[in-house]
Amino acid sequence: MNVKLKFILVYLSLYASSYTIQAQNIQYDPLLDPAVEIPDAPVRNGNGEYIWYPGQLSAHLQQKRLKESEKRCVNVGYPGKFYAPVYHTSFCKEVNLPAETLMEWTSTGKVKVSVNEKEAGNSDKSSLTLPKGKSTLLFKVETDNNLPAIKVSFNGEVSTDHWKASMDGIEWNIAETSPVFGTTGRMPLDDPETEVTIHPISILPIRNATVENQKIKIQKNGYILVDFFHIEVGKVAFTAKGEGKLTAFVGESPEEALNENTKLFEQYPIESYSLTEGEQQIILPERAVRYLKIFSDKECEISDVKFKAKIWPVDFLMSFECNDERMNNIWNASVASLHTSTHGFYLDGIKRDYLPWSMDAVLSTFAGDYLFGDEQVSRNSLSVAMLPLNPQKTDLGIPDYPLHALIGFNHYYQRYGDFNTILSYRDRIEQLLKLYETLQDERGFISANVGVSWGFVPGWATRRGPDKKGTPTYAQIMLYYNYKIGTDFSEKWGDRKSAKHYRMKAEALKKSIIKHFWNEEQGLFINGYTKDGKLDTVISHHAQYWAILADIFPKERYDHLFEVLPTIPYYHDYVSYEKGYEFLAYSKAGKVREMWDFLFTVFGDWLAQGHTRFPENFSYKKPKDEQLVFYKRPYGLSLCHGANGVPGVVAVLNGIAGFSQSPTKSNHYIIRPELMDLKWANIEFPVKEGKIKLKLSKEGKNLIEIPDGCKVDFIDKNKAKKTFTRKGSYSI
Repeated sequence: MNVKLKFILVYLSLYASSYTIQAQNIQYDPLLDPAVEIPDAPVRNGNGEYIWYPGQLSAHLQQKRLKESEKRCVNVGYPGKFYAPVYHTSFCKEVNLPAETLMEWTSTGKVKVSVNEKEAGNSDKSSLTLPKGKSTLLFKVETDNNLPAIKVSFNGEVSTDHWKASMDGIEWNIAETSPVFGTTGRMPLDDPETEVTIHPISILPIRNATVENQKIKIQKNGYILVDFFHIEVGKVAFTAKGEGKLTAFVGESPEEALNENTKLFEQYPIESYSLTEGEQQIILPERAVRYLKIFSDKECEISDVKFKAKIWPVDFLMSFECNDERMNNIWNASVASLHTSTHGFYLDGIKRDYLPWSMDAVLSTFAGDYLFGDEQVSRNSLSVAMLPLNPQKTDLGIPDYPLHALIGFNHYYQRYGDFNTILSYRDRIEQLLKLYETLQDERGFISANVGVSWGFVPGWATRRGPDKKGTPTYAQIMLYYNYKIGTDFSEKWGDRKSAKHYRMKAEALKKSIIKHFWNEEQGLFINGYTKDGKLDTVISHHAQYWAILADIFPKERYDHLFEVLPTIPYYHDYVSYEKGYEFLAYSKAGKVREMWDFLFTVFGDWLAQGHTRFPENFSYKKPKDEQLVFYKRPYGLSLCHGANGVPGVVAVLNGIAGFSQSPTKSNHYIIRPELMDLKWANIEFPVKEGKIKLKLSKEGKNLIEIPDGCKVDFIDKNKAKKTFTRKGSYSI
């Protein structure tokens, strides 16, 4: 790197740091930033309109995101196979009408309608009159290249309840719907995003250029650098006047935007624009952007630079504020990181691939369900984590990734209390569990010797192992956790035989895990076996936090574990996107202060460097340029990764608020607040019955407000418990 570029980057770093220091309680999310222009959003009616087969919206939307990714992103690849989109679905419903009723429908494809097994309409007809009394309705929808979906109304009132859907006309399932997809005049696959206008927070003349009162002049071979503060996906627009050729470069960091070596780009280069002396409105193609470099080989003027970003519509259901601005900023950046990554799924890096990945997507629901409560985004993310129908071992790319799905569905049920969703995915859940049974060896373990392409991926923080091609302990614990969830789900849907079977599988696997992998002398779980079958006695963090989450780590050893964790080599040096899961374990173990100390050290350092979203990986002890390297590519690191928005949310919800749920009674909540050194903290968060609101004080009284229909235990620092069962506000 030349001396001048180093000087520029040092200046930018100081500028960003000064902005961060001066700003109090920075609004990192564009929808909360008063400097961002936000159009009036259409009013959502709160109910769905179209219906489709469960998981098929996810399957079709995944293909749409893949095409968008391939158009923009240079390095795109997916291991394993996914739930395939289909183009034909049948929908049926039995009605009992009090009078003659007009039925109307709109569909995404060709329609055949039958009433009481008699064909009554086709694509040329979109309404018919139903007689009084009972009728059995059947719609068959065929599409060329679209999600088969239909909207049906009776006397002008849309009907989404009690519809069943089938892909073969034999097996029927509960139809899926959403108040976000396919409403307010849109079709189900039309993205409901809001376009906001983000203005630059700085425009710096870097070479042979001047900037005065937003008037930009670029001389021959000069260039400027624009900072929009927010990393988002969208199109940059500006007015240019002059001659010659103008070229734009974009990036998530100034280093990336200033780089001109197209071989190093993570997004395809933007073609140059020829200027013709008169004013031209230039709109760049869609890119993930924070920084923009504009270069001109001849003199030109630039004005009205703005970033038209597409933002997923959300309701901010959870809020947090306290007297420590460091915590407030980590919280706000966490929310923004997750929101920026929300586009129909909780996506992987928006710059690098813009795709849903199983582990990232499922983990993101643990925060997104409390922040935004978009159930369909969560269902899409959970569905993509599962394998195709009737999965085979050859469908696996990363053998542990589908194990996240059931863990996510279990969380979904706890959060929303919606067992119909669990039932609608029952066939795929049962098939997934049966597949893993076929992969177990005589010890009950799964290994990477099943023809998979990648091997196990617990996250990227694997400098201490385990061997991705071996038999890692953490994956066996995840499988045990899946069998426990399979037991519970089977009991709830009335299959006692399967419940007994999975209970026995879980108990046997737990015994085998402890026998092979628990090191009594160290009081910790070892890594597992290598691909050569040798015992890997190294200690890493993955098995420990999964053991806490699955309730097999001895509680009396918690203190010892959290004394050892910080001493594990690379533990702070190389931090990856699995941290949200690990922080759930921190919270469960009551290690709130340790969790926040980690956040201050690693996540706080990232913000102090001027970043505004959290990345896929942290290596904060490395030199600045090396922190951006990933996959051996200089700008390969995703600087906005939704999964790393989760730790900050967990640290507030499950840490400071001390929120947890009874494992047996889904409307029973526990609040065990931990203020540490805080003077006060105000926290609101949703539960399925409404909202819980907390005003916590170090010195004065605590206030709690709870909704109707739930039971809340408030346990203070002295372990004194007060129980509330009626809606209201209480002083403690």
